[in-house]
Amino acid sequence: MILYALVARSKDGTILVEQTIAGVSGGNFPQISIEVLQKVVSTSNYNSAVLGTLESNASDEMLPNGSRRTFVQRHGGAGFFSGMATQWSYYGNSNNDDEERGNGELDYYFHMYRNEDVITLCISDDTDVRYHNVNYSFLDDVEKEFVKNYPAYKITKAKAYEFDKKFKITMGKLLHFYNENRSKMVRQGKLADYIQKVDDVKDILGRNITLVMERGESLDVLVQQTDDMLQDVQVFNKRSSQLKRKVQMEYYSYKLLAVAFVVLVLYLAVGSLCGYGMQCVWSSE
Repeated sequence: MILYALVARSKDGTILVEQTIAGVSGGNFPQISIEVLQKVVSTSNYNSAVLGTLESNASDEMLPNGSRRTFVQRHGGAGFFSGMATQWSYYGNSNNDDEERGNGELDYYFHMYRNEDVITLCISDDTDVRYHNVNYSFLDDVEKEFVKNYPAYKITKAKAYEFDKKFKITMGKLLHFYNENRSKMVRQGKLADYIQKVDDVKDILGRNITLVMERGESLDVLVQQTDDMLQDVQVFNKRSSQLKRKVQMEYYSYKLLAVAFVVLVLYLAVGSLCGYGMQCVWSSE
């Protein structure tokens, strides 16, 4: 569950409001949270402090603007948070995380979210990673409520714990709500995952149906084009037959004219010799 939460200024890590779960002693939560915040802020270089604007030149920021990260504290040594300066690390970046979670070495989880104005942080003892999403949802709600109530210029000028009295009650209600309903939220998260998967399948089916319909339209176009081509072929065959008959008629006409011309030439030749009455032909007979 969430044990402790705070809102700090992104510019310098100054804590503006904090809240501890009812019935749990705060212990060293504020002190170690300050140490965590200073480590995060020290990796960022603010070139401008106007309205908390973050302009970082750091080569490796532990918590860049707009990011979410979970840090872990390995339990060991004397003291509640002993060894934190050398033992904390990014959660999920180690190849031995599963083994470490199994043997209980990871005791406290520092979930952090950063924007241009504020850093929201909560400490939990959740070894089940499914609850980490619930903790981030808590940070989102805290950040939204805080920014809604306090504009950037007030956050920039605020002193340490200046909003503790006014916003602490709101944070306490959110803390109680998320701790009481975290199991239900995890189940709802699973249901939401299933619903998302169903929606993804529906989208895929929809795209496939669209492709099939588009392909069907393409087939219809191809069929129409084939019909048009068949009609063009039929017209071409008809015109070819007509042209063939025309050529044949012209051929026979020219042949007939040639025969007639030859007969006429022979007639004129014989006529010039025997007379056009063909007397020599008849007389020889």
